[in-house]
Amino acid sequence: MAGIDLSGNFLSQEIPKGLTTLVGLRYLNLSGNHLSGYIPEDIGNLVLLESLDLSRNQLRGEIPQGFADLRSISALNLSTNMLSGRIPMGDQLRTLVDQSIYSNNPGLCGFPLEDCKNSPTPTQTETSLDEDKETLWLYCFVAAGFIFGFWLYWGIFLFRGETWRYLFYQYVDNMQGKVTKKVYSCISRFQVKGPE
Repeated sequence: MAGIDLSGNFLSQEIPKGLTTLVGLRYLNLSGNHLSGYIPEDIGNLVLLESLDLSRNQLRGEIPQGFADLRSISALNLSTNMLSGRIPMGDQLRTLVDQSIYSNNPGLCGFPLEDCKNSPTPTQTETSLDEDKETLWLYCFVAAGFIFGFWLYWGIFLFRGETWRYLFYQYVDNMQGKVTKKVYSCISRFQVKGPE
């Protein structure tokens, strides 16, 4: 099937996800309906798609990053919906400079519309979220280590008898000795064998 034109009907609900499995599709026109929901994330599977018209519907949310994979797209119309966020960047999408294809979507920004203000690119957002998670884990481990070490050291003094303290310090010294011997044996074995 090379093309589907279901424009000007009373179609409602979401865009069927099965449409994105029609990889040979070249023309898709669903304009002038009552479609709602989000544009399917895997729209980029339609790599041969040359013309896509989803205008005059009630689609919302961001334009999926899969749009950047539409390498054959030469005609696009997403106007008069409720789309928002940054317009994806793709080599072929950069050739579509007509702002009217995104008109009447008050939340859209990015090329060819105005640049997004205080809205980082998706890769920056993902990177900053990963960094925030790493920092959070670091603080959690540092705090847990501090609390454990504090109570381990000062908890010994809570025991009334000196024998407990003596036994604890003797145990720590023995463990330190074992670890030191193990490290030295590994180093000496490495030096004898040499790097492989």
